[in-house]
Amino acid sequence: MCTGIKMDYDDGCVLGRTMDYEVPLNYNVLYLPRNYNFCNDLMGNPLYSKYKMLGVCFNNKDPLKDGVNEHGLVGITNAFSGFNLYDSEVREGKLNISSLDYFTYALGNYRSVEELVEDLPNIHMATKNYKGESVIAPDFHFMFADSSKRCVIIEPENKKLICYENPYNVMTNSPGFKSHIRRLKKLLDPDRLEDFNSVKNLPGGFDPTSRFIKAFYLTKMHVKPNNYREALAYSYNILSAMALPNGFIRNKKFNYNTYTRYICLYDSKHKLLTVRTDTNPMVYELSFEDIKEEDKRQAFFLETDFVTEKLNQ
Repeated sequence: MCTGIKMDYDDGCVLGRTMDYEVPLNYNVLYLPRNYNFCNDLMGNPLYSKYKMLGVCFNNKDPLKDGVNEHGLVGITNAFSGFNLYDSEVREGKLNISSLDYFTYALGNYRSVEELVEDLPNIHMATKNYKGESVIAPDFHFMFADSSKRCVIIEPENKKLICYENPYNVMTNSPGFKSHIRRLKKLLDPDRLEDFNSVKNLPGGFDPTSRFIKAFYLTKMHVKPNNYREALAYSYNILSAMALPNGFIRNKKFNYNTYTRYICLYDSKHKLLTVRTDTNPMVYELSFEDIKEEDKRQAFFLETDFVTEKLNQ
């Protein structure tokens, strides 16, 4: 139930998401250094990072859910349900990896979207390792961008990874990207948004298709930011409009509520992480320059209590 958007400014972009989750969840910020063994591939070989990373994880465990690396490659993961998404076997001559670890691998090993796309044919996701043992393989798709403002979506389809150029700068959940675009164009003309009566006809639901259309319209029609600070501010406003309050969606499967746990945004030019919780309006930021011991894995925990600041007297 997550929504991701990208907003451009003159010489960069910001990309971020709402993290909507259906069960109790602890999350925190992670810094991962260069040459860090963040996982093993499905052949049992250790994988190491070439580049430093900042991102948000669950339960202080290494797989990042969203993040930025030291070269300004930014990205997010989103839930993406489907049939026959991943292979059940490893494949010789490929980098065999779990969908759980691919995102961290991408941030840790590519400088740009171009590098990531060029290497995509060498990546093979599977649900079992070389011994035939099942591994954690969540149904994910991914959105990436960098300072060139190029944005792509990587989706699993029939045991392969497909790359879509994403000029719409939005990602939600299933159905697939092409289906979202078809439904978007049925409702409005992306090249003539001024003619669309958004007050009356913009979808009001929070299903993935409605969120895709709303997020696209709000991002596309928003006043253009002059710099990265304005881009962050505007994007937080848009993502706040897409957020799910606690109790709004009752999840009968888990006997719990699906709601937005955090909103985060990353800046590609300044390699900056920003994040805020659902219960605390304060936006926290962290850059690579803030890291004191750059060769050490470090965890940072967010203040979740409601925080305010007094006006200057």
